Amino acid sequence: MRGLIYGLDAVVALAIAAPAFAGDLTSIEVDPNGKAIAVKKEPGKLAPIPDIGGIPNKGFNYGALYQVPPNSIDIGKGINVMRGHVDANGLIALHEGPAEQTYVLYVISGTGKMTLNDKDGKKYGDIAYKPDDVILFRPHTWHGWVNGDTPFEFLGFDMQAPKK
Repeated sequence: MRGLIYGLDAVVALAIAAPAFAGDLTSIEVDPNGKAIAVKKEPGKLAPIPDIGGIPNKGFNYGALYQVPPNSIDIGKGINVMRGHVDANGLIALHEGPAEQTYVLYVISGTGKMTLNDKDGKKYGDIAYKPDDVILFRPHTWHGWVNGDTPFEFLGFDMQAPKK
């Protein structure tokens, strides 16, 4: 768990310091002599996501920035660090969170509403989001996004869901 916290702290610090679509990815690693070293990595790129399960999105780009490899300190399966962008007045289609994953989303910029839906897709509520909000998604959570008048930028972290 300690490794997870350190990893998330480092990635959030990197992402906050970087512009929306550019920047370096630096991994702080340990060399054979036990010294911390900075290793430049190639970050992933954002790609248009035209639909989710056949339901169209509007102005949604998404991509993996980096995968923290599995290790014995954290949750065992590693962490995917994702980056998302939704154009002003864009939307992300209704979708379900995967069964084996907890997703943590950090809002960098933008405002709008995330819909809360039942498994049949019926909307029963919504949550307003704004910069610096953190939203935790448990597995099987149905939701969609309707963005406001400014671009929505976010970081997401895919992690293995806790075992019950």
